[in-house]
Amino acid sequence: MPNTLTRLDERLEAAAGNSLSALAANEARADAATARLVEAHRALVAAETRVSFLRVKLINVAAARRRVDDAVLDQLDAQLEALETAADQRDRLEEELLLLIQAREEEAGRAAERERAAANAPARAVLVIQGAPLRR
Repeated sequence: MPNTLTRLDERLEAAAGNSLSALAANEARADAATARLVEAHRALVAAETRVSFLRVKLINVAAARRRVDDAVLDQLDAQLEALETAADQRDRLEEELLLLIQAREEEAGRAAERERAAANAPARAVLVIQGAPLRR
């Protein structure tokens, strides 16, 4: 698997607490929130791949050594339109994944805050030494 599939990969791994490979390998056993993250990431990777493919197609049409006429301009226009549509879809999928990551990060922050609060809470036990209560 390539090191980076999308620009959100590192943030996804940090929020999920696992590598992309581990997330994919354990998808069948994942909870619903993690499964949604993996599926949203998979959709974004497919969209990124489509954008890259269409970009290369546009470059190939533009680089062809032939007379620029209406047919070539129509091809360029069609390729550019397809690339724009794919990029828009990719951007929407990226936003969806980002929202899922942010929700996961916020939940992790709340859980960490609860743990800190529990660790810093004063002990409720009262010790009695020689008849004098001491709070600990």
